[in-house]
Amino acid sequence: MSTGKELSQRAEADKLQRLSELPTVVPAVDIFENEEEILVLCDFPGVGPEDVDVRLEAGRLDIEGKQVPPKEQADPLPAVMFARAFRVPETVDPAGVSAELKNGVLNVRLRKSEASKPKRIKVTAG
Repeated sequence: MSTGKELSQRAEADKLQRLSELPTVVPAVDIFENEEEILVLCDFPGVGPEDVDVRLEAGRLDIEGKQVPPKEQADPLPAVMFARAFRVPETVDPAGVSAELKNGVLNVRLRKSEASKPKRIKVTAG
């Protein structure tokens, strides 16, 4: 008898198998960084939030999305898989990660941990 975890892992493996059969596109990405966060902007045209998967695990950010053209088109196009992966510095706080899809652009914000932010040290006279 399978446990819930085994069933979940099997379902995830089946999903990955189905997605791997789709043509894969590497979307354009812009990455910006300041003292507070790292911002990843990823072009995902025609992809809805329900078709995007963002994961942060073991210092790696995985971004995947599936574009399914509308069925109403006279000449339907095949579905396409978007995928990118990045190494994430240890300065990123896993609890401070958020993602928003707006106008075909995925915004992933990776907040930096307080310990990693620059500190001003006061100099005293001795």
